[in-house]
Amino acid sequence: MADDEILVNCRFYFEADGLTDKQILEVSGLSSETPAAGGDKVLGSSKDAKNLRQAAPTRAKFTPVVVKLVATTNKDLYKWYEDCNKLEGGQSSWSSNRKAASVTVYDQAGSPKARWEMQNAYPTKYEGPKLEAGSNDVANETLTLVHEGIRRTQ
Repeated sequence: MADDEILVNCRFYFEADGLTDKQILEVSGLSSETPAAGGDKVLGSSKDAKNLRQAAPTRAKFTPVVVKLVATTNKDLYKWYEDCNKLEGGQSSWSSNRKAASVTVYDQAGSPKARWEMQNAYPTKYEGPKLEAGSNDVANETLTLVHEGIRRTQ
């Protein structure tokens, strides 16, 4: 533990193949779960009323990753969403537009210290900014990504 560096949650960056130079406000959903089949349930009763219990691993489940960023005049993240989800019907090209994506946490010197990588990510939801005449906040956009797996690589 003495050599372990404590990570701070305010120094991070999100990127996807070719989509960089964004001002990221928040990333959530870096989660993987492997539920147990059976778990705490009784699977059956046998002779002499002996209950059978067994927990066995199943397939991994991944939650969608939500990326909230400062809205700018650049539309490349929206275009990625649009390319994956044709809005006018037509042929969707989500499978050819999947990207490797990652979230990296940095130390105070700017060196990468932790990294989560998502395989074959693509956006399934885009949210534009909430606009309010009396607000002092910057406009932001939100992108929800699904993926085929997440790994902590650093």
